[in-house]
Amino acid sequence: MSRLNPTDYKARVEALRRWLRGEGLNAYVVPTLDPHNSEYLPFRWQTREWLTGFTGSAGLAVVTLEKAALWTDSRYFLQAEEQLAGTGIELMREGMTGTPEPARWIEEQLQDGDVVGFCGECMSKELFDSLFADLSDRIAVRVSENDPFDYLWRDRPDMPRTLITLFPEAYAGLSAREKLQAVRDALPAVHGGAERLFLMNDLSEIAWTLNLRGGDIDFNPLFLAYLLINDDKATLFVDRHKLTEEVRTYLSREGVAVDDYNAWQYVAREVRHAGRAVSVYLPASVNMAQLEAFELATEVADDVRLEVIPSPVPPLRAVKTEAEREGMRTAMLRDGAAMVQFLRWLDEEVPKGLQTEVSIDKKLTALRAEQPGFKGLSFPTIAGYAAHGAIVHYEATEETAARLEPRGLLLLDSGAHYDCGTTDITRTVALGPLTEEERRVYTLVLKGHINLARARFPEGTTGLELDLAARYGMWQRGYDFGHGTGHGVGTYLGVHEGPHQIRKNCRACTLVPFADGMTVTDEPGIYVSGRFGVRIENVLLAHEDGATDFGKFLAFETLTLCPIDLRPVEKELLTDEEIAWLNAYHDRVRAALMPLLANSADKAWLETATRHI
Repeated sequence: MSRLNPTDYKARVEALRRWLRGEGLNAYVVPTLDPHNSEYLPFRWQTREWLTGFTGSAGLAVVTLEKAALWTDSRYFLQAEEQLAGTGIELMREGMTGTPEPARWIEEQLQDGDVVGFCGECMSKELFDSLFADLSDRIAVRVSENDPFDYLWRDRPDMPRTLITLFPEAYAGLSAREKLQAVRDALPAVHGGAERLFLMNDLSEIAWTLNLRGGDIDFNPLFLAYLLINDDKATLFVDRHKLTEEVRTYLSREGVAVDDYNAWQYVAREVRHAGRAVSVYLPASVNMAQLEAFELATEVADDVRLEVIPSPVPPLRAVKTEAEREGMRTAMLRDGAAMVQFLRWLDEEVPKGLQTEVSIDKKLTALRAEQPGFKGLSFPTIAGYAAHGAIVHYEATEETAARLEPRGLLLLDSGAHYDCGTTDITRTVALGPLTEEERRVYTLVLKGHINLARARFPEGTTGLELDLAARYGMWQRGYDFGHGTGHGVGTYLGVHEGPHQIRKNCRACTLVPFADGMTVTDEPGIYVSGRFGVRIENVLLAHEDGATDFGKFLAFETLTLCPIDLRPVEKELLTDEEIAWLNAYHDRVRAALMPLLANSADKAWLETATRHI
């Protein structure tokens, strides 16, 4: 989406106000969401960016008849300030003293009886509850029947139409029919012969359940669809043009019918007039348009019961099958070979002074693309040199890209999808001489990374409890970091996969017990603002590690295979156990990757990079 002048965005806000007056609305909320609560949005639903000109990945816009404001987090304060200048849209810095919550700001702007509207498809129930729970009764909230951007955005992109492909059962480990039954078995039981319906809208959950993949969303092998699971059948609501004959035949064989993308609406109407007992289950990710449609059915029919429940899919998906584990290991081998080729090339190129944060991203992507089964990047590469490395979610552009110099640290966080698995790896690389603090910080991060990877813990331990392993050493030196320490990783699916996380904050995701077969990243970091950043990340796999009188224990297998830069290491800060782990890890990396390298220079580089310390 190309950037315009501030006056153009001011004109778009004014056009939205004219639409509001015609609809009898006094304010409109525009979140960063699509109908499926996706992490990355198809162009059609990038409405907040189109309206405001702010291009960050997180933000919420609210437009009243007189004012407009945009809320975003600290990652984007500087960017939003620059991009909103001259648009008449006020920047609201989330988490800062004096910044009102959206509901309170709306209260201050509106009068008794005024109405706030939003697009029901692009408002999740979870976001709705968090936004409007504290809004007083004097302000009405309404799902708007029309989407204003259908009228205002004259060249609004169409729905994407990429073809859907099969994810082989050999990689999945379970058939779609088996997964559908597992979902049914996990739904609440009902009595009295009531029919059960479960309507899924999360695209990654649908792709996992049906062993299908697509290309409708950048960095995610997903396709736009809804999936209805009944007690004895299932229906995929999807644009039929995306289905090849092979996929149609496959779905029929797995017991899945096909209907049009928006035909889920007819299900709500049928339930309303079914004349029989029906229990409808909607996941927490449900959008407000779906919720309203089925709530109407409960109001009309006494024998229809509606309940919003946590989706049963994430805990099922989190425990990888043996086939998925092998697929992930294969993906890590391919990715590791590409990383070795890249890191050797980088060492040779940096002294020439010609490479930038953008050019190295392109080179690494090209090397990955040469690997078998490469399906694209799993997220936008973060290549941050020197001070840019301290910006946790920095994404270089041609305009902002720093030129690499033969000194200091480069933080490189990247990943890829392969036909058998997904990778997510961060390496911080010494490009030349380092300061004493850079070496100390690097080693403290390495200590945290190693100690989490070495952890042995009782089955059922949570991410909140495991987080200390990664932070303990840096805390003793007065350092910390604000982001999570680890997240789940999908099998040729989303690189960020729940329901579990490792982080110091008490949240639902950090209270999920770990079990055999769960993947998680190990990515502690330290960021010295304005100077440099360090993060080291591998993907881990939890596995059984024996039992004692005190119960069953788990440990981690490190899946990622790539050298960790030894040049910044202050050996004196590492314990004997940490040094032994690092040497053993590098032995594994060297043995696994050497047979995949044809170039003698790559082999020699790997030999040096995995030497014992």
